[in-house]
Order: sequence, then C-alpha cells, then structure tokens
Amino acid sequence: MKIRNNDELKLFEETLDRCEASVLVVTAQGMQYDLKDPAQRYFGIAEMLRGRGLDEPELFASSYKDEMKLFDYLSSVEKKSA
Repeated sequence: MKIRNNDELKLFEETLDRCEASVLVVTAQGMQYDLKDPAQRYFGIAEMLRGRGLDEPELFASSYKDEMKLFDYLSSVEKKSA
C-alpha cells in the first residue's frame, strides 16, 4: 500500500479512526504496530511510507468490517490516481 500525498494520508487516518478493532502493520522484520493505538500509529505509518518492494509492510485488520473499510479506502485512492 502506498500513500502518495497528504490528502491520502488524511483519508487513511480517517478510515483508521472509523475502524472498530485493531489494524496491524507488520514489517518484514516482524515488528507489529497497532494503528488504532495513537502512540503506535506514528511508527506504523512511518514503516508504511518507508517500505518498498519485498520489504513492504503488510496490513491486517482484526475484523471483517474493518477490512472492508480499508478495502473501500484503497479502491477510492486507486480511482483518484487512475
């Protein structure tokens, strides 16, 4: 997942705020950051911005509803960039 500008970052954070359960970023090194936790969100987003290629962190939602919110976010961003 790529965040290309401040508007996308703001929309992503708004999406995270609407999520009800944990949303984890897991790095290739095994570090985990819960993006619902304000203290961990900063570090998790930094890892997402830094990650490229094989080292790109993965995003996991704890609930299906939250997964769909993130999917909707990704779909809207892709439509805007196309």
